[in-house]
Amino acid sequence: MPVFFSGVFTNFVFSNNSSSESDNGDAKNDDYSGPMLTFKKFLMTQDDDISDSAALAAYNEYKQEYKRRELQRFFDAHKTEEWFRHKYHPDESATVRDAHMAEIKKRLEIFNELKAKGCFDDVTLDLQHAREIIRLMDTLVVKLEGGSEEDVEALKNEKIEDDSLFDLGEKKSDEDNGADKDEARGSESEANEDGQQKRKKTLLHKTSSVFMRNVPATVKIADLEAICSRSPGFLRVALSEPHADRSFSRRAWATYKRDVNIKEICWTLNQTKLNDSTDLSVILNRDLTRRIRGISGVSCHQQVAQNDIKQAAKLVALMDKKIGLFCEDEPKEERDKDIFTGVDLVATSKNPLLKQVRPVLRECDEPSAEEEEMLGISRGAAATTTAPADEKVPFVRDESLLHALDLLILYLRMVHSIDFYGHIEYPNEDAMPNRCGMLHVRGVLPTQFGTAEDGTKLVSTKFNADFISGFNQRLDTSLMQVSYVTPDEMEKMGKKDGDKEVEAFIQANTVELSQDKWLCPLSGKKFKGPDFIRKHLTSKHEEKLKEVREEATFYNNYLADPARPQNVEVKPAPAPARDDDRRDDRYAKTARPSNVRKPEGQHERNAQVGSGHLISSCPSMLPLSLLTREEYLVSVAIHREMCIALCSFRRFESAFKINQTALCDELCPFLPPTCKP
Repeated sequence: MPVFFSGVFTNFVFSNNSSSESDNGDAKNDDYSGPMLTFKKFLMTQDDDISDSAALAAYNEYKQEYKRRELQRFFDAHKTEEWFRHKYHPDESATVRDAHMAEIKKRLEIFNELKAKGCFDDVTLDLQHAREIIRLMDTLVVKLEGGSEEDVEALKNEKIEDDSLFDLGEKKSDEDNGADKDEARGSESEANEDGQQKRKKTLLHKTSSVFMRNVPATVKIADLEAICSRSPGFLRVALSEPHADRSFSRRAWATYKRDVNIKEICWTLNQTKLNDSTDLSVILNRDLTRRIRGISGVSCHQQVAQNDIKQAAKLVALMDKKIGLFCEDEPKEERDKDIFTGVDLVATSKNPLLKQVRPVLRECDEPSAEEEEMLGISRGAAATTTAPADEKVPFVRDESLLHALDLLILYLRMVHSIDFYGHIEYPNEDAMPNRCGMLHVRGVLPTQFGTAEDGTKLVSTKFNADFISGFNQRLDTSLMQVSYVTPDEMEKMGKKDGDKEVEAFIQANTVELSQDKWLCPLSGKKFKGPDFIRKHLTSKHEEKLKEVREEATFYNNYLADPARPQNVEVKPAPAPARDDDRRDDRYAKTARPSNVRKPEGQHERNAQVGSGHLISSCPSMLPLSLLTREEYLVSVAIHREMCIALCSFRRFESAFKINQTALCDELCPFLPPTCKP
C-alpha cells in the first residue's frame, strides 16, 4: 500500500516498489523510496495554487521524513550483523569497550614500566635516533606479546633493517652498517650457543600476515578465525570498518608467527571458501620497510615546539576523557558533557604525565620577554601581520621542552595508538599484524634560510607561522574535532522512547476477537480483556519486553553517533541534453593535431564551412558536395524522421518497402554516386 505523509504535503506518495529493495539498507516489506526528490520534482506532486512558504515547509518536512525512513531502513537491514551490534548494541558494545579498556590499561602499564626504567631518558624523537626509536617500539610489542626480560635483552643484539636508517646520510649509514655487522656477528654467535630457543625469543615482535581485500559485512570474526586457525602458527584476525562506497565490505588481516611458511598458508586460504560460497582473495601482506618517517625539522624550533606541546597535552587529555582513563568513577554522560562544553581537560586531568609537564606548559603560556628581546623575537611575531615576511630569527632548540613533548608523543603512540606528528590514529591496533608499526618524528632542519655570521642557523618567522597554522588545522580535522548530536537533532531523526515502544508492543499483541474475547498473538492464548493480556506479557514474556527496550536503546545509540554509517546518497540522473546541444557537439569543428594529415577534400570543406564556427543546422542543409559519407547517412536518418512525422503509419509502411538505394535516389536524386552507400 502506498505510504502517505501526514502534514502539509498529503498529495505526495512514495511509490510501492518492493522488488527494488537493496541489500545495503532497504528493509523487507517496506516501500523503496528511491533517491530524494529535488525541489523542482517535489513541486510537481503539489497543488498548483500552493504558496512559496507552504512549498518550502512541505519540502523540508519531506526531507526530514525521508532521512528518518532511510536511517530506520539502514538500521533494520544491518542490526543483525556482528560489526553493527559491536558498535551500537547496549550489551555487546559494552563488552567491546571493556575489552578495549583492558588493552589500553595493559599498554599504560608497559609505558609506565619503561618510563620508570629510564628507557625514555636518552631517546629524542629525532630522525637521527631512528634506530633507538625502533628498538623502543619493538620492546613495547615484545611486552604486549607476553615476552620476558630475556626477550627484551635479545632485541639489543638484533640487526635492524629499515629504510628510515638510510635517511641519516651516507656517512651515518656506513657507520650503522658497520655496527649492524658487529651486532649480526654477535647475534649469530649467541644463536649458535643458545640454539633455536634464542632465535624464537627474537621473533616475538615480528609476524607474517596475509591480507583479504573484500570480506562481506555479514561475516563474523569467529567464522574467519575458524578458517585461518587451520593453518599452523595462527595468532589473530583483524577486521576494518565496513566501507559504504564498497557495498559495506571489510578488509581483513590474518596474523601468524614469523617462522611459518606464509606463502603456503596464503595458497591454502585461497583454496578455501568462506561459508562454502565466498572467496577470500588472499594476498601476502608486506612488511613495513620504513617505520620511522620524518617531518620538517622546523618542528625542533622552540616556538614550534611550544605550540606542539600545548596541542599534545590537549590531545592526551581528550583521549583519556573519551576512553575513561584516570576518570573511571565518572559516568560516560558526565565525560561527554565535559568534552562538549569546553571544560579545560588539561587542568582537570588526573593523568600523572600531564601533572609532570604542567610546569613546562606554564612556561609556554608565559614566555620570557627578556629572552625574546635578546634573541630578536618579537612576542606574537608568528601571529602578527606587521612583521616582515622575510624576517630571519636564530634557530633555538630547547632540550627540556622537547623531552617533555617527547613523553607526551610516546604516551599517545604507545597507549592510545596515535601518531601525533602524522595526525593518524590506528584503530584496533592490537589485532593488527604490527601492534606498534610506524611513527613520525622530527626531521632535519631546512637549510634554505641560511646562517648568521656566527654560524647560527636561521629560520623564517613566516615559515614558522604557516607551519604552526597548517599543523594545528590538520590536527583539529583529523584527531581533535569533536562532533555532537544534540537532543533536538535526535528527536528529528526519530529517537525512540523505551516505554512508548513497550506500550506499542503490548498494543500490537492485544487483538479483540469479539466482546469479552481477546487474543495475544505472541503466545496464541485468549483472554477476557486487554488488562489480562498486559499482565500476561509483563509476567510471562518479560524477556520480550526487555528486547523491545534494548532495541530502542540500540537505535538511539546509532542515531547518537555523528559518524554513523549509512547508505551512499543516490543522486538523480542528470537531465538529457537538448537536441540542439547534441547537434552542435556532433558537428562542431574538432581540433586535430598538427602531425595528423587531413583526409582528401577536407581542406576545401573546412574553408567553405568556415574555420572555428559551429554548424547549428543539420548536415542536409549543406551543399551535398560537402557532405561526408557519415553525414549523408545522418541526413537520410533525418529524412526518415520527417517521413514519420508527416505521413500516416500505413503510408509510411508502404514507403519503406522500397530498398535503400531507391530511397536515396528519391530523397537525394542529385547526390554524387561516390557518396551513396
